[in-house]
Amino acid sequence: MRLTRTTSRSLRIVAALALAGVLGGVAGGMAQAEGNTTPMWSSYDDEIADAKAERERQAQQSADLEDALTDTDVQIAAATKELQDLNARLPVVQQEYEAAQNTYDAAVLQQQIVAARLEAAQAEDDSLTAQIAADDEHIAELQRVLAQVARTEYQGADTNSSLSMIFGAQSSSEFVDEYTYSETRARVQSNTLADLEELAAVNRNRQTRQEAVRIYIADLKVQADELVVQTQAAKDAAEAKKKEVEDLVAQTEDLKNYLESQRQRYVEQQAELDAQRAALQSELDALVAKKLAEEAVNGTGSLEKGFLSAPTAVPYITSSYGWRLHPILGYYRLHAGTDFRAYCGTPILAAADGKVEWAKYVSGLGNQVMLDNGIVSGKSLMTSYNHLTSFAVDNGQTVSRGQVVGYSGTTGTSSACHLHFEVYVNGATVDPMTLVDW
Repeated sequence: MRLTRTTSRSLRIVAALALAGVLGGVAGGMAQAEGNTTPMWSSYDDEIADAKAERERQAQQSADLEDALTDTDVQIAAATKELQDLNARLPVVQQEYEAAQNTYDAAVLQQQIVAARLEAAQAEDDSLTAQIAADDEHIAELQRVLAQVARTEYQGADTNSSLSMIFGAQSSSEFVDEYTYSETRARVQSNTLADLEELAAVNRNRQTRQEAVRIYIADLKVQADELVVQTQAAKDAAEAKKKEVEDLVAQTEDLKNYLESQRQRYVEQQAELDAQRAALQSELDALVAKKLAEEAVNGTGSLEKGFLSAPTAVPYITSSYGWRLHPILGYYRLHAGTDFRAYCGTPILAAADGKVEWAKYVSGLGNQVMLDNGIVSGKSLMTSYNHLTSFAVDNGQTVSRGQVVGYSGTTGTSSACHLHFEVYVNGATVDPMTLVDW
């Protein structure tokens, strides 16, 4: 069996995020809605009830299978029940694996988002560093220009620079040139100072921005480190669930192969038991014919419910009389009696007065006590108590209703201690519960 995905990881994550957004919007709408009296936890109550019902259904299904396999080979019964348990567990584990994988995918995506943000922040930090360095160089250049202007002005000036400019000029054109130069120098100095102040302000803003970016980078690095741990944990959890699924699948396949290999052996065993049961039936038919002949009855009467009492002190039926689908062979077989829960060693009681026809081992049915309960309403009535661990009566012994005839066990073809109780009317099995009342 291969594990397949219906969608890609990215689509599942996008769908999960979209669902989260929708649920968030719905939750917000509910919080704002007026007159909404439905408790928010009502849906959780429903989910809890559904989960409880599902657990009860699975438990009942398991109990039903266990009861159906009571008269089955122990190893085959155990393998069949284990297979059912695995089949019930597998979908749950697969869902857990999907959830773990989605958690891992979401962690990877978040890690990628943080990494992208960190890369962008680092790029911005590098850009700011370069811009600040370039502007610092520009500022230094402007400062050099101002220093040069200052030196020139200091070296060429005297105490009365304005009069010197007028009286020191040899001609009007020289005066104009010197005046123009002086104005230009003042203007250059003023502009340079303005540029210097503007660049300094810009750089101060950039440095403030860079400090904020570097704090953001530090926070992102912390997130990135945490996400590494979280992502690895999610990956480990997903891989563990995947392995659990794979192990369950492998166990399921192994059990299927085992049951298939045992099927033919079990069919042959059942055929042998059917032949032995047919021989037992012939023996019963002969006994019944002899009894009816000796009693010279016409067999026209009817047996009534309540003639027989329960064969256990605390009767609890685990499997009724009738046709049922065999969980291994896959076809219907007659369950010719009623199974009562009887833990190992439980006293088994005679359902009516009678004589012990035999107390012996019968293939398939194990240790069996067969009671001849006489002719009732013109019909031969016999009861048998099967899978006993030991006998409390001997052949030919007369017993009374309620007397202990043996103790429950799991002899014969049986997977657990219980009582298989059969009732024969004129040699044919009937539903014991048509005659038993308590």
